Amino acid sequence: MIVSPAARFKNFRASFQFKLFAIFTLLTALMSVLFGSAYIFTEIREQRIYAGNRCQLMATHLADAIRLPLFAENSDMLLQIIQETSHTSDFHGVTIRTNDGRVLAEIRKPVSRSDSELLSKTVEVRSTPLGSSPESAITGSNEPVGALIGTVRLDLDTTELRARTRRLIMVASATAFLFWITVSSLCYLALRQVTRSFNALMRGLESMQAGNYAIRIAPVSNDEPGRAAVAITLLAASLRHREEENHRLQQQLVDAMRLEVQKEKKQIMAKLIQTNRMTSLGLLASSMAHEINTPNGAIKLAGQQVAKTWKSAIPILERVAEEEGDFVLGGAVFSLVRDEVTKATEVIARCSERIEKVVQDMRDYNIGGRGDARDRVNLNQVVIDALTIIRAHGRHGTIAIQNDPYPDLPAVTGNRYQLEQVVINLILNSIQAMPELGSGIITIASGYNSAAEEVFLTVKDNGKGIQPEIMSRLMEPFFSTRMESGGSGLGLYISNFIVTEHHGRLIFESKPGEGTTVSITIPIEQGTCDTPAHQS
Repeated sequence: MIVSPAARFKNFRASFQFKLFAIFTLLTALMSVLFGSAYIFTEIREQRIYAGNRCQLMATHLADAIRLPLFAENSDMLLQIIQETSHTSDFHGVTIRTNDGRVLAEIRKPVSRSDSELLSKTVEVRSTPLGSSPESAITGSNEPVGALIGTVRLDLDTTELRARTRRLIMVASATAFLFWITVSSLCYLALRQVTRSFNALMRGLESMQAGNYAIRIAPVSNDEPGRAAVAITLLAASLRHREEENHRLQQQLVDAMRLEVQKEKKQIMAKLIQTNRMTSLGLLASSMAHEINTPNGAIKLAGQQVAKTWKSAIPILERVAEEEGDFVLGGAVFSLVRDEVTKATEVIARCSERIEKVVQDMRDYNIGGRGDARDRVNLNQVVIDALTIIRAHGRHGTIAIQNDPYPDLPAVTGNRYQLEQVVINLILNSIQAMPELGSGIITIASGYNSAAEEVFLTVKDNGKGIQPEIMSRLMEPFFSTRMESGGSGLGLYISNFIVTEHHGRLIFESKPGEGTTVSITIPIEQGTCDTPAHQS
C-alpha cells in the first residue's frame, strides 16, 4: 500500500515523535536567539567603547601637537597639522578654538550620507604639556596643569562603525540559524533512532489487534521497547495457545452436556469463562504494564523538566520583549510562541497521565478474575468498566452508546467481573445487530424496583431485531446466526448462566426491524436498599 506524502506528513504530525521534535526545536531556537542576542549586544558595546576611546586618544594627541601653534595663533601651522590628521578614513572634521572662543582653524569633510552620525570629543589645550600616558589620555584622569589656551574638537564619522555592526549582526544571525538547523537535524535523527523501537512495537500491536497472533516482533534494540517486543511476541504465542484451549474446552462442554453431568458442566463452564477472559485485552495489558509504564514515567519526568525550564525562561524573554519589542522565536513571534510552548508541555503531561490510567484500568480488569466472587457490586460501575473496554477495542465504530445510570443505585452481591462480561457480551451483540453502514444508537439504563427489591439493567438498540423463530433458541448452547463470521454460539448461553448464578433473570424483547431490548434483573439482600455501593 502506497501512502501519499501528505498522509505521511499528517501521521507524522500526530505522532509522539513530532511532539518531542517540536519541543526540542523550539528550545534550540530559544537558546540560539538568547546566545546570539547576548553576543551581538556585547560586541556592539565593545565596538562603541573602542571607537570612543580611539576618538579621545586622537583628540588628546592632536591637542599636544597644536599647543605651540595655538599659543602663537598660527592658523597656517594649525591647518597643516589638521591636514595630517584628516587622512584617516573615518575623519570628518576638526575645530580649534582659542580660550575666548574664536575659531583659529577648522576643516570639515562633506557628509557621505544624510543619516550619518558623528562621534565627537573636545580636549582642552593648556600651556604645560600633558605628559600623560595613553591610558590616562583615554580616561581623562589627569588633573589640568597650566593655563588654558584653547580647545580642540575632533569629529569622527560612524558610518563605517555602523557598517561593521550590521555585518556583525548578519554573521551572528546566520551562525545562530545554522546552529539551530544543525541541532534540529541532529535531534530529528536521534529521535527517529530512539522511536524505531516504539514504531515496531505499535505495528506489532496493530497486527495483534486485527487477530493475527502469529505475529513476531523483532526487537530493534535492547531497551524497554525492545524487551516489550519480546514479551508481546511471547504473549501472542500464549494467546494462540489459549484459543486452542478454548476450542478444546468447548468440545469438552459438548460432551458433558450430552452426558447431562451437571457438576462437570459447571466446572468446564467456569474454565471456559476464565479462558475467554484471559484471551481478552486484559491479559495483554497485564504483561505490558511495566514495559509501558517505565518509558511513560521517563516521558512524564522529561515533560515536567521542560515545563519547569520554560517557566523559568519566560520572565527573561518578557523583559527582552519589553526592552527590544516583540521578536521572532522559532519561526513565530514570542507573544504567540509563549502560550504554544506552555500548551505543548501541558499536552505531554495529559497524554502521559492518560496512558497511565488506561494501563491501570486494563490491569485491574485482568486481575479481577482472581478476586472474591461475593463482593458488593454496583451495576453502574460495571457498565462504565465495560464501556471502557469496548471503546479501547474500537469495536463500536460510529455507533453512539448512551449511558443513563440510576442515581444511588443499591449494590448487589456477586462477581463484578462476571457481570462485566455479561454486559460486554450484550453490547457486542447490539453492535453486531446494527445495519451494515455501522450507524445506530445503543442505550444502557439502570434502575431499582423497591417493591420487588431488585436492581435491573437494560441494553436497548435500534438494530435489525430478532426473528420470532429465533427468540426461543437464544439461550441454547452453540446456537448462533453468525457461525460463518466466527460466532461460537456460547455468548448468550454463558451470560444467562452467569445471571442465573446471581439469582437473576435475563429477558429479551424484540421486534424485527425495530430493535431489541435486553433486561438483566438481580435481587438485592435485605437491609442494603439504602446503601449504595462505592463506585471506585
